[in-house]
Amino acid sequence: MTQPLDPIKPISKLSLSSSFAPKSFPKLQPLSLPSSIPKTSLSFKLQSSSQSQNPNPPPFFDLAKTLISVLRIVPDWADGVKERGMRQSRTLYNHEEWVHHRSSLRHLRHVFSSLSSRVILSLVPPVIAFTSFAVLIAVYNSAVSLHWLPGFLPVLKASSLPYQLTAPALALLLVFRTEASYSRFEEGRKAWIKVISVTNDLATQVISGVDISGNDAPLKKALLQYIMAFPVSLKSKCSVM
Repeated sequence: MTQPLDPIKPISKLSLSSSFAPKSFPKLQPLSLPSSIPKTSLSFKLQSSSQSQNPNPPPFFDLAKTLISVLRIVPDWADGVKERGMRQSRTLYNHEEWVHHRSSLRHLRHVFSSLSSRVILSLVPPVIAFTSFAVLIAVYNSAVSLHWLPGFLPVLKASSLPYQLTAPALALLLVFRTEASYSRFEEGRKAWIKVISVTNDLATQVISGVDISGNDAPLKKALLQYIMAFPVSLKSKCSVM
């Protein structure tokens, strides 16, 4: 008769060490760069027969640069306020904040805080541009009507029929765009919740399955650090994109 085989012993702890994985991760030392790096400067000189003897640019370029900087004041201000608003931390609602959000005075509060809205700030530059263009057209037509300009100049006007025909399509486009934006936000929220849930489950499995009494303690610590760093790096990548 043959002897019975040894019974299978239950595995109490999961060991992730093998002959193919190092027992500990080597510490990476920062690269030591030389304190003084020789700098090489290349100078290029363009020569032409029509080059002026005066190196100073003409006043027209200074005037154009000043005009561009003045025109960029409002867009730069709006972009700065929007970016500061994006960096604000968004906390979840508790009961007191929800009551404050649903109060009867919220409409008045929204009117006073409308200038800090990112949507309104994003509309400020195009509204100012189109309003300025409309003012110029109105001043020109008024000057032509009052005979302040030569009589051969025409009055600028456009038919309202194209606007009437495209208004329903534009309204439907805005509605569909709003619904699509809300659906994309909901899909992104569900994907982020799934990332957090899977990360928590993976960290729980590593904590409960890896034995810290043996040589797997450095491996366990490294795995947990990578797991914690993944949501942060993913959020940073999505914010940059």
